[in-house]
Amino acid sequence: MGFVLAGCTAIEDPSANSEMMVADDGTEVECRRIKEMGTMLGKRVCMEPTEWEEVDRAAEEGAEDFMGSSRGAGQGPDSPGL
Repeated sequence: MGFVLAGCTAIEDPSANSEMMVADDGTEVECRRIKEMGTMLGKRVCMEPTEWEEVDRAAEEGAEDFMGSSRGAGQGPDSPGL
């Protein structure tokens, strides 16, 4: 994959903020507007749909990992007192 997204980047809802285009070499690419923390304007990133699937999957896994680690010991839904 040719593009890596780092920590403070948000990809808006792909269905509301993407468009399909044909690149110069004839391949179909999906373009999305990426917002970065600390900036008001985003930047447009175009990748093949299979590359976006990898990015979306990694973002979802990262969010799940974060949510799991933020619970901490003794703070889960089965903990006494909750």
